[in-house]
Amino acid sequence: MLRMPEPRQPPPPWEAAPELRVVQPAAVEVLWHPAKRLHLRPFLGRAAGLAEAAALLGIRKPAMSYWVGRLTALGLIRPWALERRGRQRVLLYRCVADRLLVGLGDAPHASYEGVFDDAERRWQPDARAALGRSLARQAPWLALAISVGGPGGLQTELTAQAPGAPADDFLFCWGRLWLDAGEREQLRAELDALWDRWAARSDQIGKRCPTLLHLVTVPERR
Repeated sequence: MLRMPEPRQPPPPWEAAPELRVVQPAAVEVLWHPAKRLHLRPFLGRAAGLAEAAALLGIRKPAMSYWVGRLTALGLIRPWALERRGRQRVLLYRCVADRLLVGLGDAPHASYEGVFDDAERRWQPDARAALGRSLARQAPWLALAISVGGPGGLQTELTAQAPGAPADDFLFCWGRLWLDAGEREQLRAELDALWDRWAARSDQIGKRCPTLLHLVTVPERR
């Protein structure tokens, strides 16, 4: 267990860099792993003491003390200031930069798929809830068709079971397209342009109808 020494003197003043490329293998390993890099959160763009950081992450102080020591040893955080709070002196730590970069070439290849995990955790709950509400509005006109196929031996799809259904207010499409290299590039360019065109019209202040958009197109090696 790494234990942090009791603070005695304020640390020398220093400024956090706006951005820093991290190449040290041990630090890269921590930053690449979602459960490990989470311990850096209390110190990014701000300073925090051990107890404050533990409370923010919802973990016990001994565990946070370990991670403060480890992140300090890796050079990812540094003592920032010594504050007096009542009768106690609290040592605050801050990340050495407000934005950290980890080159994909420095990361373990087996974990490349994990790059997308953070985006999935950010958007999937919102998207699933919104899709559920859309289906609820159309439930009287829809049925779930179950047939043989799919990865688990069964596949499902939504189908109309009664006429007069209102128009869908969502798109949810998964499929496999067989294209040559030129067609595949044209598809990617068109979807890219679609995003740019509608993103330019998006105005959070002036428009009150948020719409989630998720675009994926990627070559598949079989």
